[in-house]
Amino acid sequence: MSIVSRAAATAAALAVSAGALTIPAAPADALPARDMGTANPTTIGAACANPGDTGQTIRIDRTYFDASAGTWTVSNYNATPIPLTRSITEKKTKEWKVSAGIDFPILNLIKMSFSTSYTTSDSYEVGEVVGPYDIAPGTTAVMRAGWVVSDFSGEKTVCGQDGTWHGTGQTFTASLPAERHVEVSTRDNVKFS
Repeated sequence: MSIVSRAAATAAALAVSAGALTIPAAPADALPARDMGTANPTTIGAACANPGDTGQTIRIDRTYFDASAGTWTVSNYNATPIPLTRSITEKKTKEWKVSAGIDFPILNLIKMSFSTSYTTSDSYEVGEVVGPYDIAPGTTAVMRAGWVVSDFSGEKTVCGQDGTWHGTGQTFTASLPAERHVEVSTRDNVKFS
């Protein structure tokens, strides 16, 4: 063996020895799974950093107007506008509905993901006045009071070994009021004979 060959072999041996002294890289799942909090919004298929971490994905399925607080129809046969006001005669409350088995505060998740305006319940109280809204001469107004409500669905998620969020099959639903809402529509008066 030549001196150059021995020097190369010695350098290789030293490199292997030095490599043995280095700390080996930790496996991908070496970190303990963390509870990222009860309202950790995630997206299935998106990247995640720590296999075993948990979260939830959520979406709005639909948003609609629930006019269950009251409907009133008033016609103006006068020559001047008249104000339309109505008093609530019966307390009306819109409460949230959540599917069974939710073990985390879903309201926190919804507020983090969409808007802080969502609440667990909202009411129209007896004696509360809705309006005034001006009704033009020769028109009929229909006033409906209620809430803007959203229906949600979601699924619990877990960070997989591949570094992406996966669904667990544990699904949930919720319906929550976002705001009180009054809708006023008008049409020409019907002339009765």
